[in-house]
Amino acid sequence: MKIAFLSGLMMLGQLLLAQTRYDVASLEAFKTAQEQATAGDSIVWQSGTYSDVFMDITKAGLVVTAEAYGSVTFNGDSKVEIPVDDVTFSGFQYVGGDIGTDHVVRVWGSDVLVTQVNIQDYTSYKYLIIDEDSKRTIVSYCNFENRINLDDQNILSILVDTEPGYHKVQYCSFKNFNGTGNDMGIEPVRIGVSSQAHLDSRSLVEYCYFTHCDGDGELISNKAGQNVFRYNTFENNTKAELVLRHGDEGIVYGNFFLNNMGGVRVREGSGHFIYNNYFSGLSKRAIYLQNESSDPLSDIHIYFNTVLNSQEVRLGGSGSNPPQNVTFANNIFSDPQDGLFDDATGTETWLGNIAFGDLGVTRKSGMANTDPQLEANEHGFMQLKSSSPAIDAAENGYPVVPLFEGMDYDHEILLDLMKRSRPQEVASRDVGAVEYDAEVVVRPLARAENSGPVYLTNAGQVTVTVVAATGGEVELEPTQESYLPGTQVTARAISDAEHLFSHWEGDVSGTENPLTFFVHADMEIKAVFEVGTLSSDLSENWGIYPNPVVDQLTVHAPVQASFWSWEVISMDGKTVLKQDSVQVNDKLHIETKALPRGMYFLHLRHYEPYDQLAGQHRFKFMKE
Repeated sequence: MKIAFLSGLMMLGQLLLAQTRYDVASLEAFKTAQEQATAGDSIVWQSGTYSDVFMDITKAGLVVTAEAYGSVTFNGDSKVEIPVDDVTFSGFQYVGGDIGTDHVVRVWGSDVLVTQVNIQDYTSYKYLIIDEDSKRTIVSYCNFENRINLDDQNILSILVDTEPGYHKVQYCSFKNFNGTGNDMGIEPVRIGVSSQAHLDSRSLVEYCYFTHCDGDGELISNKAGQNVFRYNTFENNTKAELVLRHGDEGIVYGNFFLNNMGGVRVREGSGHFIYNNYFSGLSKRAIYLQNESSDPLSDIHIYFNTVLNSQEVRLGGSGSNPPQNVTFANNIFSDPQDGLFDDATGTETWLGNIAFGDLGVTRKSGMANTDPQLEANEHGFMQLKSSSPAIDAAENGYPVVPLFEGMDYDHEILLDLMKRSRPQEVASRDVGAVEYDAEVVVRPLARAENSGPVYLTNAGQVTVTVVAATGGEVELEPTQESYLPGTQVTARAISDAEHLFSHWEGDVSGTENPLTFFVHADMEIKAVFEVGTLSSDLSENWGIYPNPVVDQLTVHAPVQASFWSWEVISMDGKTVLKQDSVQVNDKLHIETKALPRGMYFLHLRHYEPYDQLAGQHRFKFMKE
C-alpha cells in the first residue's frame, strides 16, 4: 500500500506570521529597522526630502515604501541596491541627484517589485539595471525622465543569463531624453547586450509610453531572444524607433507608433513577428528591414498592421544579404507620404494586403489596390467604415506565431489592436489592426495620463466588481470601494456547506484560492462554485480519522486517480495548508500538529490523465 506523508508546516508558518511596520526618517533608522525586520515586514519612510541616502536592502521579503506614494524624495548621492529576493520597493522619487557613474536602482534579487518610482533629472549611469542573476523582476508605474548627463549608458537595462529572466516592464513612462540620436547609447530600454544575443530573455514590455526620447536611435533596443513588446505607445520621438537589434523571435504587437520617426527597425535575427500595430505620421520609414551581413534577416512575419500617412516600408533589397522568407499578410497600407514601399527583394510573400496609394515597387498578387475606406474618430485615429472592403477579407496561409514557454500573449491573433476578440476563422477577420465595430473608438491603450506613477499623472482610481454567484461569496483584501492602479488585491472564494469552489471567471482565471493579482483597470471577477460532497463520518467508501484530530489526519480515499490535490481551509475561507500533484493509492496522511484549535474543511480533488478534474470532495474536521 502506497502512503503519501505530507507536511504543510512551512506554508502554515508563512500564513500565521505577524507583520511589523517600521517607520524611519533617516538612513541610520533604516539600517536599524532592517536589522530587526523579518520577511513580510514593512519599512516605511516618512514624508520628506532626504539627501545622500544609499539604501542597501539586504534582507529578503521586505516591503520598503514611502509613507504615501510620491511623498518621499531622495537627492544628492542617493541610490538603492537590491541583492535579495521578494522585495517590494515603492513610492519614492529620485530627483536632481548626482551619483556620477553609479546606477540609481540596481536589482540582483529575484521576484522583486519596483513600482510607483519616479527617477528624473539625475546625473548617473543607468536609472535602473536588472542584473543577470535576477529572475521575474517587475517594474511598474515608474517614470524615467531627462537624465542630465549624455554618457553612453541606457536608461533601463535588463541583462540576460543562460536561463530566461521572465521580467516585466509595464505601465511605465519614458520621457524627454536629449541627445543626437544615432548610436549615442541613451536607449530608454535595452534587453541584453550584443554578447547575449544567443540567449533567450522572455521579458515583457507592455502598456508603456515613450515620448521625446531622442538620446539614441533606438527607443527599445532588443538584443536577446524571445521578448514581447505589446500595447505600448511611441509618440513624437524625432530620432528613434523600436529596434530588433540582435537575437531571434522578437514579438511586436498591439503598439501605436505615432508622429516623427518612431517605427520598427529589424536589423538582425530570424523568426520575428510584427502584428496588430498602428503606424501613423512617421516621417522616416514605418518599418525597416535591413540588409546586414552579420546576422542576415530571415523568416520575418508582418501581419494585420495598419500603416497610414507615413514614409515607406523599406524591404532591404539593396546589398548582398537581403532578408529571406518575408511574409506580409492582411495589412492595410494607405495614404503614404511618398511611396508605400521601397527597395523590394522580389521574394516577399504577399497575402491579403490592401496597398492603396503610390506603391513604390512592382505590384504583386496579394497587394490589393483598393481604398480601405477609413474615417477619423473623435481622437483623430482612423478606423474602418461599415462599407470597408477590409471587413471579413483576411486570408489564411501565413506562418503561425510561436508561444514561448512560461509566457502568455496573443499568439493566435485572437484579439485586435484594442484587445477585442477576432473571429476564430481567419477568413472572417478584418484586414488591418482593428476589427470593425461601430461602437469602438480606436486610441492608444498606453497614454501620458495612465502610465507612470499615479502621483504624477493624477490617474483615477479603479474598481474591482465581484459578480454574485450561487454557492458562496468572495472577499477582497484590502476591502475598498476603489484602488490605485497597480494595487495588489487578494480575492478569496468562500463556499457554503453544499458547494465547493471550482474556478475563477471574468477578468481573472484559474483555480487558485485565494487568488492574488494586480489591478490596472476596472475589473469584474466571479467565483464559480459547484455542488460537492460533504462528509465528516468514516464510512466504507470515504472518510477521515481521527476526528477530532491532534497531530495527524488520515484520509481514506478509495478512488483510483492519476493524482490528487488537497487544501485545508479555515472557517473564514483562508487556505492554511495545501499540496498539489499528490500520488495516492489508498490513504493520505496530513500533518496537522501546527494548526490552531478550531473547525476546518479539507477539500480534495482527484484528476484523470491530462489534468482533467474527475471529482472533488470536502470533509469537515475539528483540530484539538
